[in-house]
Amino acid sequence: MDIFTTILLLFVSIIAIGKGSDWLTDSLIPVARKLGVSGISVGLVLVSIAVSLPEILVAAYGILKGYPTLSLGIALGSIICNIGLMTGLSALVKPLRVHTYVILRDGIFSVVTPILVFAVVSGGMLTRFEGFAFMLLFITYVISVFLQEKLASKLQKEKDLQEVEIKLDLLGFGFGKLKSGLFSFFLGISILLTGAQFFTNSLIQIVRLFPINEMVIGLTIGAIGPSIPNILAAYKATKKGLGAVAVSETLGSNIFTLLVTMGFLAFIKPVSISDRWIYFDIPVMIVMSLMLLIFMTTRKTISKIEGGILLGTYLLVLLLQIFLIK
Repeated sequence: MDIFTTILLLFVSIIAIGKGSDWLTDSLIPVARKLGVSGISVGLVLVSIAVSLPEILVAAYGILKGYPTLSLGIALGSIICNIGLMTGLSALVKPLRVHTYVILRDGIFSVVTPILVFAVVSGGMLTRFEGFAFMLLFITYVISVFLQEKLASKLQKEKDLQEVEIKLDLLGFGFGKLKSGLFSFFLGISILLTGAQFFTNSLIQIVRLFPINEMVIGLTIGAIGPSIPNILAAYKATKKGLGAVAVSETLGSNIFTLLVTMGFLAFIKPVSISDRWIYFDIPVMIVMSLMLLIFMTTRKTISKIEGGILLGTYLLVLLLQIFLIK
């Protein structure tokens, strides 16, 4: 496969991932409405899964094909991308208001989780047992969401339900809408699976064609590609004055990716963690998560300047990954 065909397949697979996500998440909107204000916690978990599903599929295909470093790069890169590109870019469009309950429910958890991951992998290996433990820890997050829902007022629950529906509606690409139902659900799943497989094959081909570290490919192209539909969704939400959607989408996706995606990858096959991960990549993830939490808590608003700082930090990290770190 030549480079032109590889790049073409890469773009086609990104479109397939976006449309698959679009039809899949649209089919979940009636489910969210049926749950109503009594099932907001389930709806929020559904959103976290829907947002992160493209990344977990691409990463899973990568590790099954014998490229664990590429897969971990995709998982970690998607978290950094969510903070720096999705949230930072959205804040540049319009300052993002953040609700107190989002900070308490997701913000603190999104900082504690990467610190926990760092402590676990500092020994140089992520085992199946540790991966399974990560997935179990996601239940702790679900419980916190459930308890937060119990404490919320009816008005807050109605706002949360509206936010869930907006997130599900905006995810993916906007063209080619289908009526929500079983057909759109199964068609979305099928196209998403196919797109993820083609995208992974394209990444592997790029690794073979160019003398570039597969971790860098995962952290850059591998992370950004599946995140494009989510970035567009956050941008559209912000333009409509729904900046809180962009922030909560970032936090929920990051928690799911760290605990479920990385846990699932390790459960499939134990992963060796290089010194570079321990001394640079994971600390960068922790620092950016902490920056986001600080920006959220100061005035409960992420300003345009703070969005620029997040985006600038992300671009700096990319440059370091590509040009300085071997």
